[in-house]
Amino acid sequence: MSTLNAMRRVKLTNLAHTAKRLGIEIENLAQIICINLDCSLHRPEDLQIDIVDNQFDELKSKWAELISATAEIKRLEDELR
Repeated sequence: MSTLNAMRRVKLTNLAHTAKRLGIEIENLAQIICINLDCSLHRPEDLQIDIVDNQFDELKSKWAELISATAEIKRLEDELR
């Protein structure tokens, strides 16, 4: 059982790093989207909605990955108790 627990800990560490990376990427994307949609910086007709739409799709994808990673982290933490 100790080998399995060691493997779980390694996977938990990797997932924790992945979750942290995704959190940073999500925060950065959210800031970029906010800047791109700021009408005090751009006139409404100059907003690049197609680019923002792609950025938002990427944000949703990373968010789904983060939710999956955090669920797996919780499961592994419960198994290691």
